[in-house]
Amino acid sequence: MPYFPPRQSGFNGLHHLALMYGDACQPWTPEILTYYAAHLDDTGRPVDWLFDSFLFLNLASSRGRDYRADINLGTTMSGEGDFFAWCSPRPAEVTDWLELLDFYFGPQGVLATLDQTLEQLVDQVPQPYGHRRNVVLMIPYPHISQRVFGQLPGEDTALNFGVEGQNLDRATRQRLHACSWFVEQLVARWSAGRYRHLHLLGAYWMFESVHRSWEVDDHWLLKELRPVLHRHDLKFLWIPFYSRYTIHLLDDYQRYYFDLAFLQPNVMFYQQGVDLAAAATAARQRGAGLEMEYYLELDEPIAVTAERHTRFRTYLDGGVHHGYMTEAACAWFLGQGSLERMHGHPDPQERVFYRDVYRFIRGTYRPAGCSETPATPSLALAVDLGGTHLRVAVVDERGNLYQRWQVPTPGNRPAILEAMVALLSAGRDWVLGQGGRPAGIGVSTGGRVNFATGEVLDATALLPDWRAVPLGSYLRETLDLPVWVDNDGNCAALAEQQFGHGRGQAHFLTLVLGTGIGGGLVVNHHLVRGTHHAAAELGHISIQHDGPICSCGNWGCVELFASGSGLAAMGQTLVEAGLLALSPPITAEALGRAAQAGHPIAQDVIQRAGRLLGVAITGLLHTLNPQRVILSGPLTQLGDLYLQPVRQTVHERTLPLARVADIWISDLKDPGLLGAAGLVASAVPAAGRERG
Repeated sequence: MPYFPPRQSGFNGLHHLALMYGDACQPWTPEILTYYAAHLDDTGRPVDWLFDSFLFLNLASSRGRDYRADINLGTTMSGEGDFFAWCSPRPAEVTDWLELLDFYFGPQGVLATLDQTLEQLVDQVPQPYGHRRNVVLMIPYPHISQRVFGQLPGEDTALNFGVEGQNLDRATRQRLHACSWFVEQLVARWSAGRYRHLHLLGAYWMFESVHRSWEVDDHWLLKELRPVLHRHDLKFLWIPFYSRYTIHLLDDYQRYYFDLAFLQPNVMFYQQGVDLAAAATAARQRGAGLEMEYYLELDEPIAVTAERHTRFRTYLDGGVHHGYMTEAACAWFLGQGSLERMHGHPDPQERVFYRDVYRFIRGTYRPAGCSETPATPSLALAVDLGGTHLRVAVVDERGNLYQRWQVPTPGNRPAILEAMVALLSAGRDWVLGQGGRPAGIGVSTGGRVNFATGEVLDATALLPDWRAVPLGSYLRETLDLPVWVDNDGNCAALAEQQFGHGRGQAHFLTLVLGTGIGGGLVVNHHLVRGTHHAAAELGHISIQHDGPICSCGNWGCVELFASGSGLAAMGQTLVEAGLLALSPPITAEALGRAAQAGHPIAQDVIQRAGRLLGVAITGLLHTLNPQRVILSGPLTQLGDLYLQPVRQTVHERTLPLARVADIWISDLKDPGLLGAAGLVASAVPAAGRERG
């Protein structure tokens, strides 16, 4: 059995989970969260993304009442000397549980702050943002010593988690009731938050073991709590303490208790009885992830403090030697306040470790003196050909853009091919200059494409002279690289499936709102191309049977009214009629600026376009009933003036059972390029990419 694999769609791409220990008396700030969301260069400039997932957990409330399960009454660390664990004598009450919810979801809570931090970083980090960042929230431990927990809001009876005066079954059911209520609160408050950059992945069980005795039955509680989470499509996560007993619990953990467990090796903390190789083997044999451990200082009596640097290097090197750097989902215990201080630490070793954490997360860390070369990222040459621009980029399988070139789209076939080859040659030369070789070329193009042969069959007037083009074979022969070609709408859907809001979604629909309107359709996790390569031509849905003729030959297509070219044409008509003053060139963006400046006619035109797009989407929802509709492309920048009428029309016209929860706006900066790169990543086997 392998480790718990990273980047699974069902877990929204989770790979590296940061344990974010909070302080109830001190809220998180964007300045601190930036160090965990992004990697900063020596000048403090964010240059890449870092953790894709965040686990927020507090040990105690502002009143000093414990959310954690136990405390150490001895003078040494767990497992050594006179360590003595005992169930907390100051267990959290309902007031403290409510405080934790506010810590998560309040106006200054950590989720709003993280969302704000990511919003700022999207414009600063040069690499693509990709999918929403995962959030995991701790459920407080329902202490068996808590005999007067208090009344949950709206209830009349105070809960008692202890066995004094009642049997174990009744006590455990009350513990479950409190935990289930907490999960329901997480879901309700999350829905109200409408966070733009976050994905609620699941909840975390704080206790590092699972016990049953005369006084406690965590086994039954966990088996009953997990379905509560699953009803809300949430995962249950756990990080068990490394011991013979918890290794036994991991044997079948996904069947009974948790969806994902990270084994903590404890190599950072103990003098004896620790073995990273044994822990890695145990995690691999049981389908678990692994926890990385480091700290600058801890308020605990740890005997191996002097070996801190050596032991962290053991963890980092072990990621390569035992494979968990690239093969396993990893959780990161970094103490409290370590990473942000490591960046500019006076000790140069801490600054080296700061960079090593980034290299490990990127999968490029290499032990000193290691003759093995870590797997290099697979680099694809991605092409995005639209009606306005021709763009080429070097992209890896994680969606990171390394280099990018762009020119205006030429006006005829020979010029398009010449420009495309020139830009691809520049990209190939750049990759070769880095000591690599491109894995292949992926092309996202307007028009209808035979994916099997790479031939562009035909296109509308937005791409003149672009039909019967053997693009795949031409580029393959010219550049001596494998080539995959697909329609731009399909590529946008592929980008969302791999990097965006389509991750983990079985059925979803994308609409690309640019010069024209493209689309892509995913059903049962598979991209639908159609019998004759014409599926999801969503811009050419007719919404006026006797409307104006479209460049495709149909009448009243939605593209005529709601696309960039359609809005530009309407803007031109208004200017010629003397109803609107715009300087040439007249574009959808210029019309949008006039609308934002308060021009009522421009506002009416954009709102009408949104309503008509909503009519087309309504028909799609009644036909396909997807889980999500995802909008991308330049026109989404028109904002609520354009998008609110879309949402309102869909809500008013769609049957209740066919409605989606929301119309999602893509977070991807370059869905065309990412989708084109995804064609390569989907087609080239992983082993072949590493050899390339």
